[in-house]
Amino acid sequence: MLRDRISRVRRALGATIGVVLLVLGVGELVTHLDEPLSLFFWLPSLWGGGALILVGVFRATARPWLSEVLVIVGALLGFLATAWTLLMPVLLLTLVVLTIVRIPRQAPTSA
Repeated sequence: MLRDRISRVRRALGATIGVVLLVLGVGELVTHLDEPLSLFFWLPSLWGGGALILVGVFRATARPWLSEVLVIVGALLGFLATAWTLLMPVLLLTLVVLTIVRIPRQAPTSA
């Protein structure tokens, strides 16, 4: 029951964060067309982070470790671009914690 609830919250939070990062990337693209060099930082950070989070949350469910890696790397990229905000770093950290808690840990087997 608790795992299902964590999974639902993780999916909703991952979808929200992923879409917000993609929208922020579009906003940066529109506002910085006159400064194309700054886009080399903003677009990979925002679009890459958003895309990795969305893929990690929704598509990489067959391999839990891959989902975990994609979400953590996407959150790191998104954090770099949104560290100046107050809410996004907290949401990104929450998503990473929910991702780590959700992954079932297997006990080592003795031979």
